[in-house]
Amino acid sequence: MRWQWRIYEEPLREPLATAQGVWRSRSGIYLRLEDEQGHVGYGEIAPLPGWGSETLSADIALCQQLPPHLTPEIIATIPEALPAAQFGFVTAWQSVGQLPYRLRPWPICALLGSGRVALEQWQQPWQQGQTTFKWKVAVLSPEEEQGILTTLLAALPQVAKLRLDANGGWDLATAERWFAWLDRHGNGKIEYVEQPLPPDQWQALLTLAQTVTTAIALDESVVSATEVQHWLERGWPGLLVIKPALFGSPERLNVLLREGLEPQRLVFSSALEGAIARTAIFQCLETWQPCRALGFGIERWRSAPLLTSLADYDAEWHRLDNYGKNYYK
Repeated sequence: MRWQWRIYEEPLREPLATAQGVWRSRSGIYLRLEDEQGHVGYGEIAPLPGWGSETLSADIALCQQLPPHLTPEIIATIPEALPAAQFGFVTAWQSVGQLPYRLRPWPICALLGSGRVALEQWQQPWQQGQTTFKWKVAVLSPEEEQGILTTLLAALPQVAKLRLDANGGWDLATAERWFAWLDRHGNGKIEYVEQPLPPDQWQALLTLAQTVTTAIALDESVVSATEVQHWLERGWPGLLVIKPALFGSPERLNVLLREGLEPQRLVFSSALEGAIARTAIFQCLETWQPCRALGFGIERWRSAPLLTSLADYDAEWHRLDNYGKNYYK
C-alpha cells in the first residue's frame, strides 16, 4: 500500500500537572494508507518517552527509512523498541477498507486536575453519568493533598470510585504513610493507587503490593508488552494499566490474554493520543472486553472524539494543518 505521514504538535486545551512535570502539548505522527483499489486506512503514532515509550525522533527516523509502499512483512520488522510505531502501523493496516468502525460506548473514568480544582471538576462528569474518577497526586505535599482528598471523598457520592495516580512520584516512606492514611480515611471509595513508586523500584513495588490493603496498579512500569511480560514473570499480584497507543501491536495483548492473563486485572487508559489512535483503541476493545471504567476522560485537556465516518477521518487528517506537515513517500 502507498502511504503518507504527517508530524503534529498540538497544544493541550490547558496544562496538565503531574508528578513528572507539566504537559502543555502533545506530539505524534498521523499515517494514511491506500491500497490499489483506493481503499484508505489511518493510523497514529503517539509516543510518550517520559512514560517509557520511544521518542518521536526515533519514529520520525523510522518513517524516513521505510519504503514508499508497505507490506505486512515490512510492518512486522518494526522493532519492539518502537511500540508506539508498532501500534500505529498495525492498526493503520488493519483499518484499510474497514472504516468506519461501529463502536459501542464503554464506561469512562474522568481525569481530574491536580490540587483543589478536583473539588469542582468531578461534578460535571458525574452529572453526565460517569461514576469513576482519577486524581493526580504527588504534585503537592502529602499533607496538602490528604486535606483536599478528605474533602473530595466526603463530597463524592457513595457509589463513586476514585483512583489516585502518583505517576511514580513517591518514595517508599511516603508511599507507606499514604497507604496507612488511606486505610483509615478511604471510605471504601478508593479503587486503587496507580504507580506509587518509580518503575526502577520493582522489588519495593512488589513488597508494597503484598503488604498493603488498598489495591495497586502499575502504569509507567508496564508501558509495553515486553514490560508486562517481565512483571507477570516476577509474580506481580496487582492491576496493570494498559495504554494501547504505547503498548505495541494489539496482537501482543491478545497473546497474553490467551496465555492466561485475567481481563479483570487490566485497566485501559489514554496516553492523550489523538482521535485516530483513540478510535483504533476502541475497535480493539471489542476484542479485549474491558472490565473496568476506561481512563479516557481527558476532554478537558485534549479533544479526541471517536471517528464515525470516512469524512471524519479525512477532516481529522487535515485538521492539524496548522500543527503539522505532510510527508509523501
